[in-house]
Formats: sequence, C-alpha cells, structure tokens
Amino acid sequence: MVQKGFITVTDNALANLIWNDLKTESTAKNLISSQDQISFSSPKSKQGTRKLSIFLYSITKEMITRNVSPSANGSEKNTNNLFFVLHYLITPFTGNDKDDHALLEEIISTVLATPLISVTDNERNVELKMKVDSLSLNELTKLWIALGTPLKLSMSLTISSSEPSYDSQVEGMSANATPQISAIDTKHVTQLYNAVLKTFSEQSSSWMNRNMLIKQWVLQEFKKNTGMTVEEMLIALNHLGDKIEQHKSILEFIEPLNILAGYYQHQLDELKGLQKLSHKQTENLETIKIWIREVKTLVEALGLKEIV
Repeated sequence: MVQKGFITVTDNALANLIWNDLKTESTAKNLISSQDQISFSSPKSKQGTRKLSIFLYSITKEMITRNVSPSANGSEKNTNNLFFVLHYLITPFTGNDKDDHALLEEIISTVLATPLISVTDNERNVELKMKVDSLSLNELTKLWIALGTPLKLSMSLTISSSEPSYDSQVEGMSANATPQISAIDTKHVTQLYNAVLKTFSEQSSSWMNRNMLIKQWVLQEFKKNTGMTVEEMLIALNHLGDKIEQHKSILEFIEPLNILAGYYQHQLDELKGLQKLSHKQTENLETIKIWIREVKTLVEALGLKEIV
C-alpha cells in the first residue's frame, strides 16, 4: 500500500485482530480487559495501565512486478507497484512472567491461524499477509540495544501486501503457452478446489488449537516434509482460488499442490507403519486417502484445462 494512511490502517487492523481474539479467550481476557490496554508506543516507554505494546520498529519497501493485459499489437508490459512492508515488535507487559508467556502464546496462535487480513484502504479492499519473523538471538539483541532497553519477551511480526510477485519470464509467456482455466471448466475446478482448501484449512486450524508443544512439533514437521510453512501453504491455496475465479494462469500453483499431496502421503505412510491400528486409525487411513485423491484430482483438472 502506498496511499496516505496505510500505517494507521494496518495498525488498526492488527490491533483489532488481536483484541477480537483475546476478548473471547477465557485466560487472555483476564489479562487484558479492554482494547485501550493495547499500546503502539515503544516497549521502552512506561506502559502505565497498558498491557501490550504493538510497536512499529521498521518500514521497508518492495517492488511487485505485475503483468498487464496484452496490447492490440500483442505486446505485454510489466508494471512495478511499490508496497511497504511493516515490521512490528509485539511485547506483553502484564507484570507477571507467566502471564506474559500466556498472552504471547495466544497472540502467536492467532497470527498463525490468520495469515491474511482484509482491510479497506481508500475505498479499495486490500489483503495483507502476516508472518512471524524468526529473528536470531543476535538480531533480537541488536534490536533491543537500539531501543535502549534490556531484552524482553516479544515476537517480531512482518505485515506486507499479499500481492504475489511474478517472474517476468513466466508471466511473459505467449498466450498459447500460458495455462489458463476456461469458462467451461471453472465450475468443476472450483468445486475440486473448495474441497482441497476446506480440508487443509480445517486441518491447519486444528493444529493451531493444540497446546504449544504439540503445535510447534506439528508445524515443524510440516515444514520439514514440505519445505513450506503452514502459513505459506494457506496463502498459496488462497491465491490459487483467486486465479481460478479470474481465469488466470495457475502454472505456479501446481508445485504447492503436489507438495501438499506428498505431505498427505507421508501422513498415510506413517499411519500404515503402525503395528496395530485401532478402529479410529483405520478410519483416518481412509480419510487421508480421500485427501490425497482430492488434491490429485484437482491437479489433473488443472492440467487438463484448455490452452487458449
């Protein structure tokens, strides 16, 4: 976003997201009683009655290259759009270390379960993507030194535009070489896509609701076997839905879908490796087979799309 007020829009969207989750969580709502206790000031400042600091500590920029429609003579033109990336430091100030941990745990769970935030910017709907930064201890130490205060329990969060960045060589392919969804295929493909999205969204949401140790293990296991985070997979699937609806190229999404099918196959193999399966585990085997079939059927449907 480059329009005036983009920082305020993002600040408010983030604070609203966090507060709306905290106020419905029985443990968290006892730690923060109102949204007024969420501050945008530096964690160095005296917080007073504030219990949470959402501090914007850095703003960077990125150029997104987008491909516009071919002109009358068949030529295409790339346009560069400037977007700002906002880096936040989220620090709890409950006055109790155990409560700080509980509060931050709930916020992390919320962020991981909500990779995209929809906001209105100058009467235009915009989607922002959130990502928890994996800062090293050295990077964190330098950040807190710059703030002039001792290291505190916190998390670093990046918010940027969800507009995908395109490879000009891929987007610059001729119309005869770029796979697209034909209007005839759209209804069938959309049904297949919705089934895949529903399955993974429900599965990832279930992971986020587990206790912290199990959740961390599951998320690490997913990334280890796929090379992608759960957040990145959710973003890829949501972008695929947009492309299907707009009848645009879906070439870049074949790989994530194959990766997802491979992960389900991994789950299936792990379950088959057990010496004795319970009735519930046997049912799970059949469920995972359905998940694999859903993804593979979608990939096949996308691969059989009309080339125009």
